[in-house]
Amino acid sequence: MDGLKKILSGRFVLGALSIGLVLLIYTIITSRPDNNPALLPPIPDIVASFFTNLAAGTLLDALWASLYRIFLGFFIGTTLAVIIGCLVGWYKTIEYLVDPIIEAIRPIPPLAYIPIIIIWFGIEEFSRVLLISIACFMVCVVNVIAGMKNVPQVYVDAASTMGASRFQVFRTVAVPAATPFIITGYRIALAAAWTTLVAAELIAAPSGLGYMLQEGRRYFLTDQVMMIIVIIGACAFIMDRTFRSIQKRLMIWSETRE
Repeated sequence: MDGLKKILSGRFVLGALSIGLVLLIYTIITSRPDNNPALLPPIPDIVASFFTNLAAGTLLDALWASLYRIFLGFFIGTTLAVIIGCLVGWYKTIEYLVDPIIEAIRPIPPLAYIPIIIIWFGIEEFSRVLLISIACFMVCVVNVIAGMKNVPQVYVDAASTMGASRFQVFRTVAVPAATPFIITGYRIALAAAWTTLVAAELIAAPSGLGYMLQEGRRYFLTDQVMMIIVIIGACAFIMDRTFRSIQKRLMIWSETRE
């Protein structure tokens, strides 16, 4: 009961109020006589578009296709980022070899790779997943490297004093200590995956939320466009909250401010 009161009196209530305020302002704007529903559709039209596409099956197909690309690209990109980032951040020789390459290509936006990806790999599913993987890797690897470099030296010295080898310190001390940075890298990579998704699905994707966005733009279905934007935001929010929950459980020893 005390936990429920805490939730209802804190973040949940304030979050619900902020969302309700946004919906209220949007409703007031779309209810004005001079509003053009074709440009700014009312909420009932957006809800109707949701149920229409849901009943037709197109929405679920698009959502599944996009989630598949997100999860696969995210998994590949972040896995490589954690492996390479941990090695670069811990071993100086690897850092000297790899860090210049990472720093050289890191400022390049993922969308800049679209032409060369199409030339090399065509417009198949692999190209879309590859683009998302690149976006996830670039933002995640920086956090992982920073986490490995910010491992408190006292932890390293204590483990070394107890006879741990360099690799044992890396495996049992450095990586766990860098976990907060790694989880943060996951969250940032997830946001990058969603922002890259639409561009990835522009590569002649036959389905997906990005495809439905383009279809809505092409046929001037503004209510469909708004509906897809809301769904993308909701999915990204749920995934981010999931990672925050995982981070809270893993970092129970960390003094983080909620």
